[in-house]
Amino acid sequence: MRLLKKVSTLHLAVAALVATWLLIIQGAFVRATGSGAGCGRHWPTCNGEVVPLSHTTESFIEFSHRLLSLVILLFGAWLVWRAFGERRQNKGLWVTALASFVLLLNEAFLGALTVLWGLTGDNVSMARGLMVASHLVNSLLLVGGLSLVYFFARNPDAKLRWRGQWGLLTVLVVGIFSMLLLMFSGGIASMGNTMFPSESLAQGIAQDFNSEAHLLIRLRVLHPVLGMTVGTYLLVLLGLTWWLKPDANVKRVSRYLAGTYVAQLVIGLLNLLLLAPVFVQLLHLATATAIFAQLTLLAITALTSPATRTQPLPQMDRAIEQMEQAT
Repeated sequence: MRLLKKVSTLHLAVAALVATWLLIIQGAFVRATGSGAGCGRHWPTCNGEVVPLSHTTESFIEFSHRLLSLVILLFGAWLVWRAFGERRQNKGLWVTALASFVLLLNEAFLGALTVLWGLTGDNVSMARGLMVASHLVNSLLLVGGLSLVYFFARNPDAKLRWRGQWGLLTVLVVGIFSMLLLMFSGGIASMGNTMFPSESLAQGIAQDFNSEAHLLIRLRVLHPVLGMTVGTYLLVLLGLTWWLKPDANVKRVSRYLAGTYVAQLVIGLLNLLLLAPVFVQLLHLATATAIFAQLTLLAITALTSPATRTQPLPQMDRAIEQMEQAT
C-alpha cells in the first residue's frame, strides 16, 4: 500500500496515457494480422479458458491485447481513486479522470461486442468496418481524456477561462471533431486495405472508383481527401492559436504538433505508395494518435492561459455573451 502511495498522480497519468497509446497500436496489429478471432467468439475468456494454456499465435496475440486492456482499466480505476481524494483541490483532475474511466468502460464494451458478434478474422462486412471505426474514435477520445488528466495533474491550479475566448474555443472544438471524423474514415480505410489488398497503386485507385467494388474499398478514398482538408484546417488553427496566445507553453505545444503533422504527411504518403504494409499502417496510426493528444493539450493549454491579444472574432464572442445574458 505504501508503494502505491509513492507513485504520483502525474506519473500514473503518464503511464495510463502511454499504455493506452500502445493498446491502440496493438489493436491495429491484432486486426492487421487477422488475430481478432484468436480467442473465438468468447469474452472475457479465451476459447472458454481464463488463461489459454494451449494457444496458437493468433490466440496469443489476442489474449495479450486483452491483458493490456485489463492493465489500463486498473490504471483508470487507480486514477479515479486518486482524483477523488484530490477533488476539492483539483476539480479538473477529478472530472477528467472520471470521464476517462467511463470511456475505458466503453472501450471494453466495444471490444466485447466485436468478439461476441464475430466482427473479427475474415469478416468483411460493413458492420465490422463501422465497428472498427467507432472503436478507434472511442480510443482517441480516451487518449484525449487522459491527456487532460495529465494536464491537470501537472497544473493543479489551472482554470478554464471562458470569457472572451468563445471564438478560439469554437475553432479548437471544430478541429477536434474534424480529427475524430478523419480517424473514423481512417478506420474504414484500414479495413479496406487489410481485407482487400492491392497488387499495385494503379490497381488500388481503379478499385476505389469501381462501382462494383466492395463498399469498404470505395469508401477508403475519403480518408486522403479528408486528410488534406483537415490538415489544412489544423495549420490555420495552429496559426490562429499562436497569434492569439503568444504564451510559451502554447508555442511549445504548437511546435510539437506542427512537427508531428509534417511527419504524418510523409508517413501517409509512404503508406499510400507502399500499398499500406502493416508496419507503416501502425506507424501512421501511432502518429495520428500522438497528433490528437497534442491537439487536446494545445486546446486546454490555450484555454487556461491568460488572453493577451484582442480576439479576431469579437462579433461571435459578443453574440454568445448576449445569448447567455438573455437566458
